Amino acid sequence: MSKKINDLIETDGTDFIETIDTGPTYYLEEDISIDERYIKNKALVRMDMNIVQFPIFSKNTKRKKNEITTYFFNKNRDTYITVKPSSGELIPGEGEERVFIALMKLMKEKGMTQEFIVTAKEIKDAVKTHSNNYISEIKRALLRLSETSYNFKNTMYSNEMNAILKEEVSTPILTFKAKKLDLSGNENIKNTIKDGRIREVYIIRISDHFYKNIVKRGYLVYDSDILLDINSSVSRTLYMLIEKIRFEELYVRESVFALIKKIPLKYEKKTLSTTIKTLEKAFNELKQKHLIKDFKFIKTSTWLESDVEIYFDETHNILKQERFDEDNKDLKNIYNNLAISFTEKNIEEIKPSIAVTSEMIFDILEKMPSKAKNLKSMPKIIKDTIENYGYEKVKATAIYMSNQKKVTSPRAYFLKALENNWADDILIKESSERSSATIVQKEEVNKIDEIDESIVKFYNDSPDNIKKDIEEKTYREYIKECGQETKIQQMAFNVAKNSLIYKYIEKNNLHKVKKAEIQEIQEVEEKKVQNNDNLVLELEVFNDIINKSIEMYKMILNLTDEKIIEIKRETLKELGTKFILKKLTIDEINETIAEKLK
Repeated sequence: MSKKINDLIETDGTDFIETIDTGPTYYLEEDISIDERYIKNKALVRMDMNIVQFPIFSKNTKRKKNEITTYFFNKNRDTYITVKPSSGELIPGEGEERVFIALMKLMKEKGMTQEFIVTAKEIKDAVKTHSNNYISEIKRALLRLSETSYNFKNTMYSNEMNAILKEEVSTPILTFKAKKLDLSGNENIKNTIKDGRIREVYIIRISDHFYKNIVKRGYLVYDSDILLDINSSVSRTLYMLIEKIRFEELYVRESVFALIKKIPLKYEKKTLSTTIKTLEKAFNELKQKHLIKDFKFIKTSTWLESDVEIYFDETHNILKQERFDEDNKDLKNIYNNLAISFTEKNIEEIKPSIAVTSEMIFDILEKMPSKAKNLKSMPKIIKDTIENYGYEKVKATAIYMSNQKKVTSPRAYFLKALENNWADDILIKESSERSSATIVQKEEVNKIDEIDESIVKFYNDSPDNIKKDIEEKTYREYIKECGQETKIQQMAFNVAKNSLIYKYIEKNNLHKVKKAEIQEIQEVEEKKVQNNDNLVLELEVFNDIINKSIEMYKMILNLTDEKIIEIKRETLKELGTKFILKKLTIDEINETIAEKLK
């Protein structure tokens, strides 16, 4: 009979540990740092931000046993992740990723406790595998997930610290134990299993670093059924990445090289053409499954200098927000009803969740200095900090920061001010003025109440297409008054949408016009749009107009290549949404380019 590793063998009074030679150890290093010039702008599960962002699950189909892989993220090689398998094993790949997603789904079903019990059958059903050998495959995947060590250096994000941990962190993703139900001492577990055919269960405990992020907002929400329905591991990673990158944007332009490195895929010259085909195949799968609207590679020279444009529908944002809201609602119910046990202490520490509204975010953003308002990440930071510190404290800190003369890094300063309570004096003053603020709020409500009931009734009784048209025209008029269209203006419009719509109806006397006449006007306008030769409806035409316009200015103004690239990028970013909505005109393109040249 062959002996197992670490079996103790008794000889002449001396114990010794038998070791088995599992073969040579290999070391693999991959540089996946990204040069700044390449960086552009019913089963819900929480995926830890580190797992979404980093190559936790290998895409290498030819990985070797005992191969320790290090991914470097900068040229100084002091920012990296090292993945070390157990002796004689492979690092986690596609199979382990699918099992991990299934575990995230089961963890939520079982109350989001850090430690939970599952059966192979439950994992099989969640993964949706039809393999006859599923028990051994699942067990092997669990062993790899529990025995592989991940060493993070300047890469592990901690939501508790709200920052990247500077110290070196070594951790597995989870720990795993198999328990035989027919052994004495396991009667309590056996009594919880309804299926009498089950002979073995698995006790899963998610490691602290990953679990704390999952329960404390260091995560993104995905539909596990969608993730597991994606056939390719590359497509799955690509989908999770671009959902993180785009936030709420409907148009994203990303460097091809950046995506190759983030996934990561091979980018050596001899394999690059194969890698591009793999990436294109992944995009096509996402398009086929309606997870993106469309994509287009923009190749001006080499592939490593190229970009990819990715388009989304408004429905993608609606579904994304619904996933987040539904997950939050589910988790609140779980935490409210959960009996805290010795296996879970993190949940006990969680503060009651604050329902953060767009009004709160916009109000705080308006109180910040202009440099902070221009940061795209600031609305998300404000939302997170309100949930952590409370609305009043975050608002007071925004006021405090706006009173400081020199703030070079508003994001870092804002978080530091919150952490160190620098705005306590303002918070006390705000508290004393709260009663007067309440009076002002009531006055605002009364203003809305003063709106003619016939206007409200007219709008509420209008068909959906007329409502949509009125809202769109109200928005365009609002943006015209603002003079620019940014996230801040969009948020402000959403805050006061109904009030603005009612004012627009009153101003244009729409409530006094028969609905049939409005419908007729709308149809006429739609025909005008269809017959408007000035509209840009094709992506190729959009790009061609930009290129020709810039080419003319290039000859006249002697523009550098860097300046041309910058103008193209800014023009596409500013006009992308209008193009998708089929409202972009040639005149607007030329005017925007001319503005960028000032």
